Amino acid sequence: MIELAKYDEMLNQMTRDTFATPEAESFYNAPLTIPRARIIAQQFGLFVRGRRSAWAYIIARCPHMEIKKELLAHETEEMLFDPRCGSDHYTLWVRHGEAVGLTADEVHHAQPLPSTRAALCGWTWLAFNLSWLEGLGGVAVLERVNLDPIIPGGAHQTRAQERWMRDLGLTEEQLPNFRLHREADTDHKGQTMKLLADHARSDVQWEGILDASRQSLEFWQVFLGGIARAMESVN
Repeated sequence: MIELAKYDEMLNQMTRDTFATPEAESFYNAPLTIPRARIIAQQFGLFVRGRRSAWAYIIARCPHMEIKKELLAHETEEMLFDPRCGSDHYTLWVRHGEAVGLTADEVHHAQPLPSTRAALCGWTWLAFNLSWLEGLGGVAVLERVNLDPIIPGGAHQTRAQERWMRDLGLTEEQLPNFRLHREADTDHKGQTMKLLADHARSDVQWEGILDASRQSLEFWQVFLGGIARAMESVN
């Protein structure tokens, strides 16, 4: 019998370990300025848009209609409308950009850093080349970086919100993405873990999911590290 709790905790530990990497520490420890926040808003706007391709490949390759429907509901919130925030998720990063002086066009037409492009290609590769089950595990593991209960010191959205408010003097109302993803990804993690549990019925399948998740979190390190280096180049 598969020990689901064991694999769930292994994924949690992988996620915790990611926060201790040099790339993550450089990203989270850098003081924010307006120019640095603009880089984050543009690159995370690209991240939100670029990840849609990976999810689309998983939906297309999954053979189970009921799972396709669940994943389409997930993507409907991301791309069309999430009742938690009254918009799609990408629009929230446009609002963050506007809060630090960017126009919507400057967010829309941002150029990806080489590291951003590489990370987005990596997530798309996982979804396209691995089994749909391994791809789902790899793409979905990133939702764990937003879960405060598993990350000592606060997860990604909490750390980001605190820094944007402390360093830039912005209000929580100006930064709706951070609160939304603490809520949404708690729900999404439970949904995707249930899908994995229903269909990964052997230790071999779970090892494939764990390997895909390791790769995905390595792409996250690349993504954060590239932004951290870009921030170092501006005041």
